[in-house]
Amino acid sequence: MERSNPPLNVKTPAETFEEKRQQALHQCEHLIKDFSKRADRHKGRYKRLQTTSITLAVCTTVLSALSASNLLGSLDWIVLSISGLATLSTTFLSQTNSQKMWVQSRNISQEFQMELFLYLQGTRDYANISDESERLQLFSKCLMDIWSQAQEKWSQQALFRQ
Repeated sequence: MERSNPPLNVKTPAETFEEKRQQALHQCEHLIKDFSKRADRHKGRYKRLQTTSITLAVCTTVLSALSASNLLGSLDWIVLSISGLATLSTTFLSQTNSQKMWVQSRNISQEFQMELFLYLQGTRDYANISDESERLQLFSKCLMDIWSQAQEKWSQQALFRQ
């Protein structure tokens, strides 16, 4: 199960408001890309397992029919092998939670994108704050809240898999 450290790509403390703002925006972009990559990785894994499972199931059916008709001689050992691989692939598909992790990662990335948009547009919670420094603090807090919730979801996934 993936677990990352808190997103702190900060090399030196920011001194000016603009430096702090740029750090926050950069961190948000980093988090969006990170969770998008996670989503892509889980999507690829899910699609490969799904395709493999379907292909092996179809092969098992076709080979079973050929074996029963004795058209190609005795294919029993091949049918058993392919059937076992199909079962193994289907088990991996159900046990890896790749589809769930793909959707969760995509949703988290979209939460970061939404928060970035709201901050830049000065809407929702940001609309009521006139001080730019306070808006930036709220934005940073919201980013860390989303990140913490994401890590909690990942932890729960790890607990359920044990």
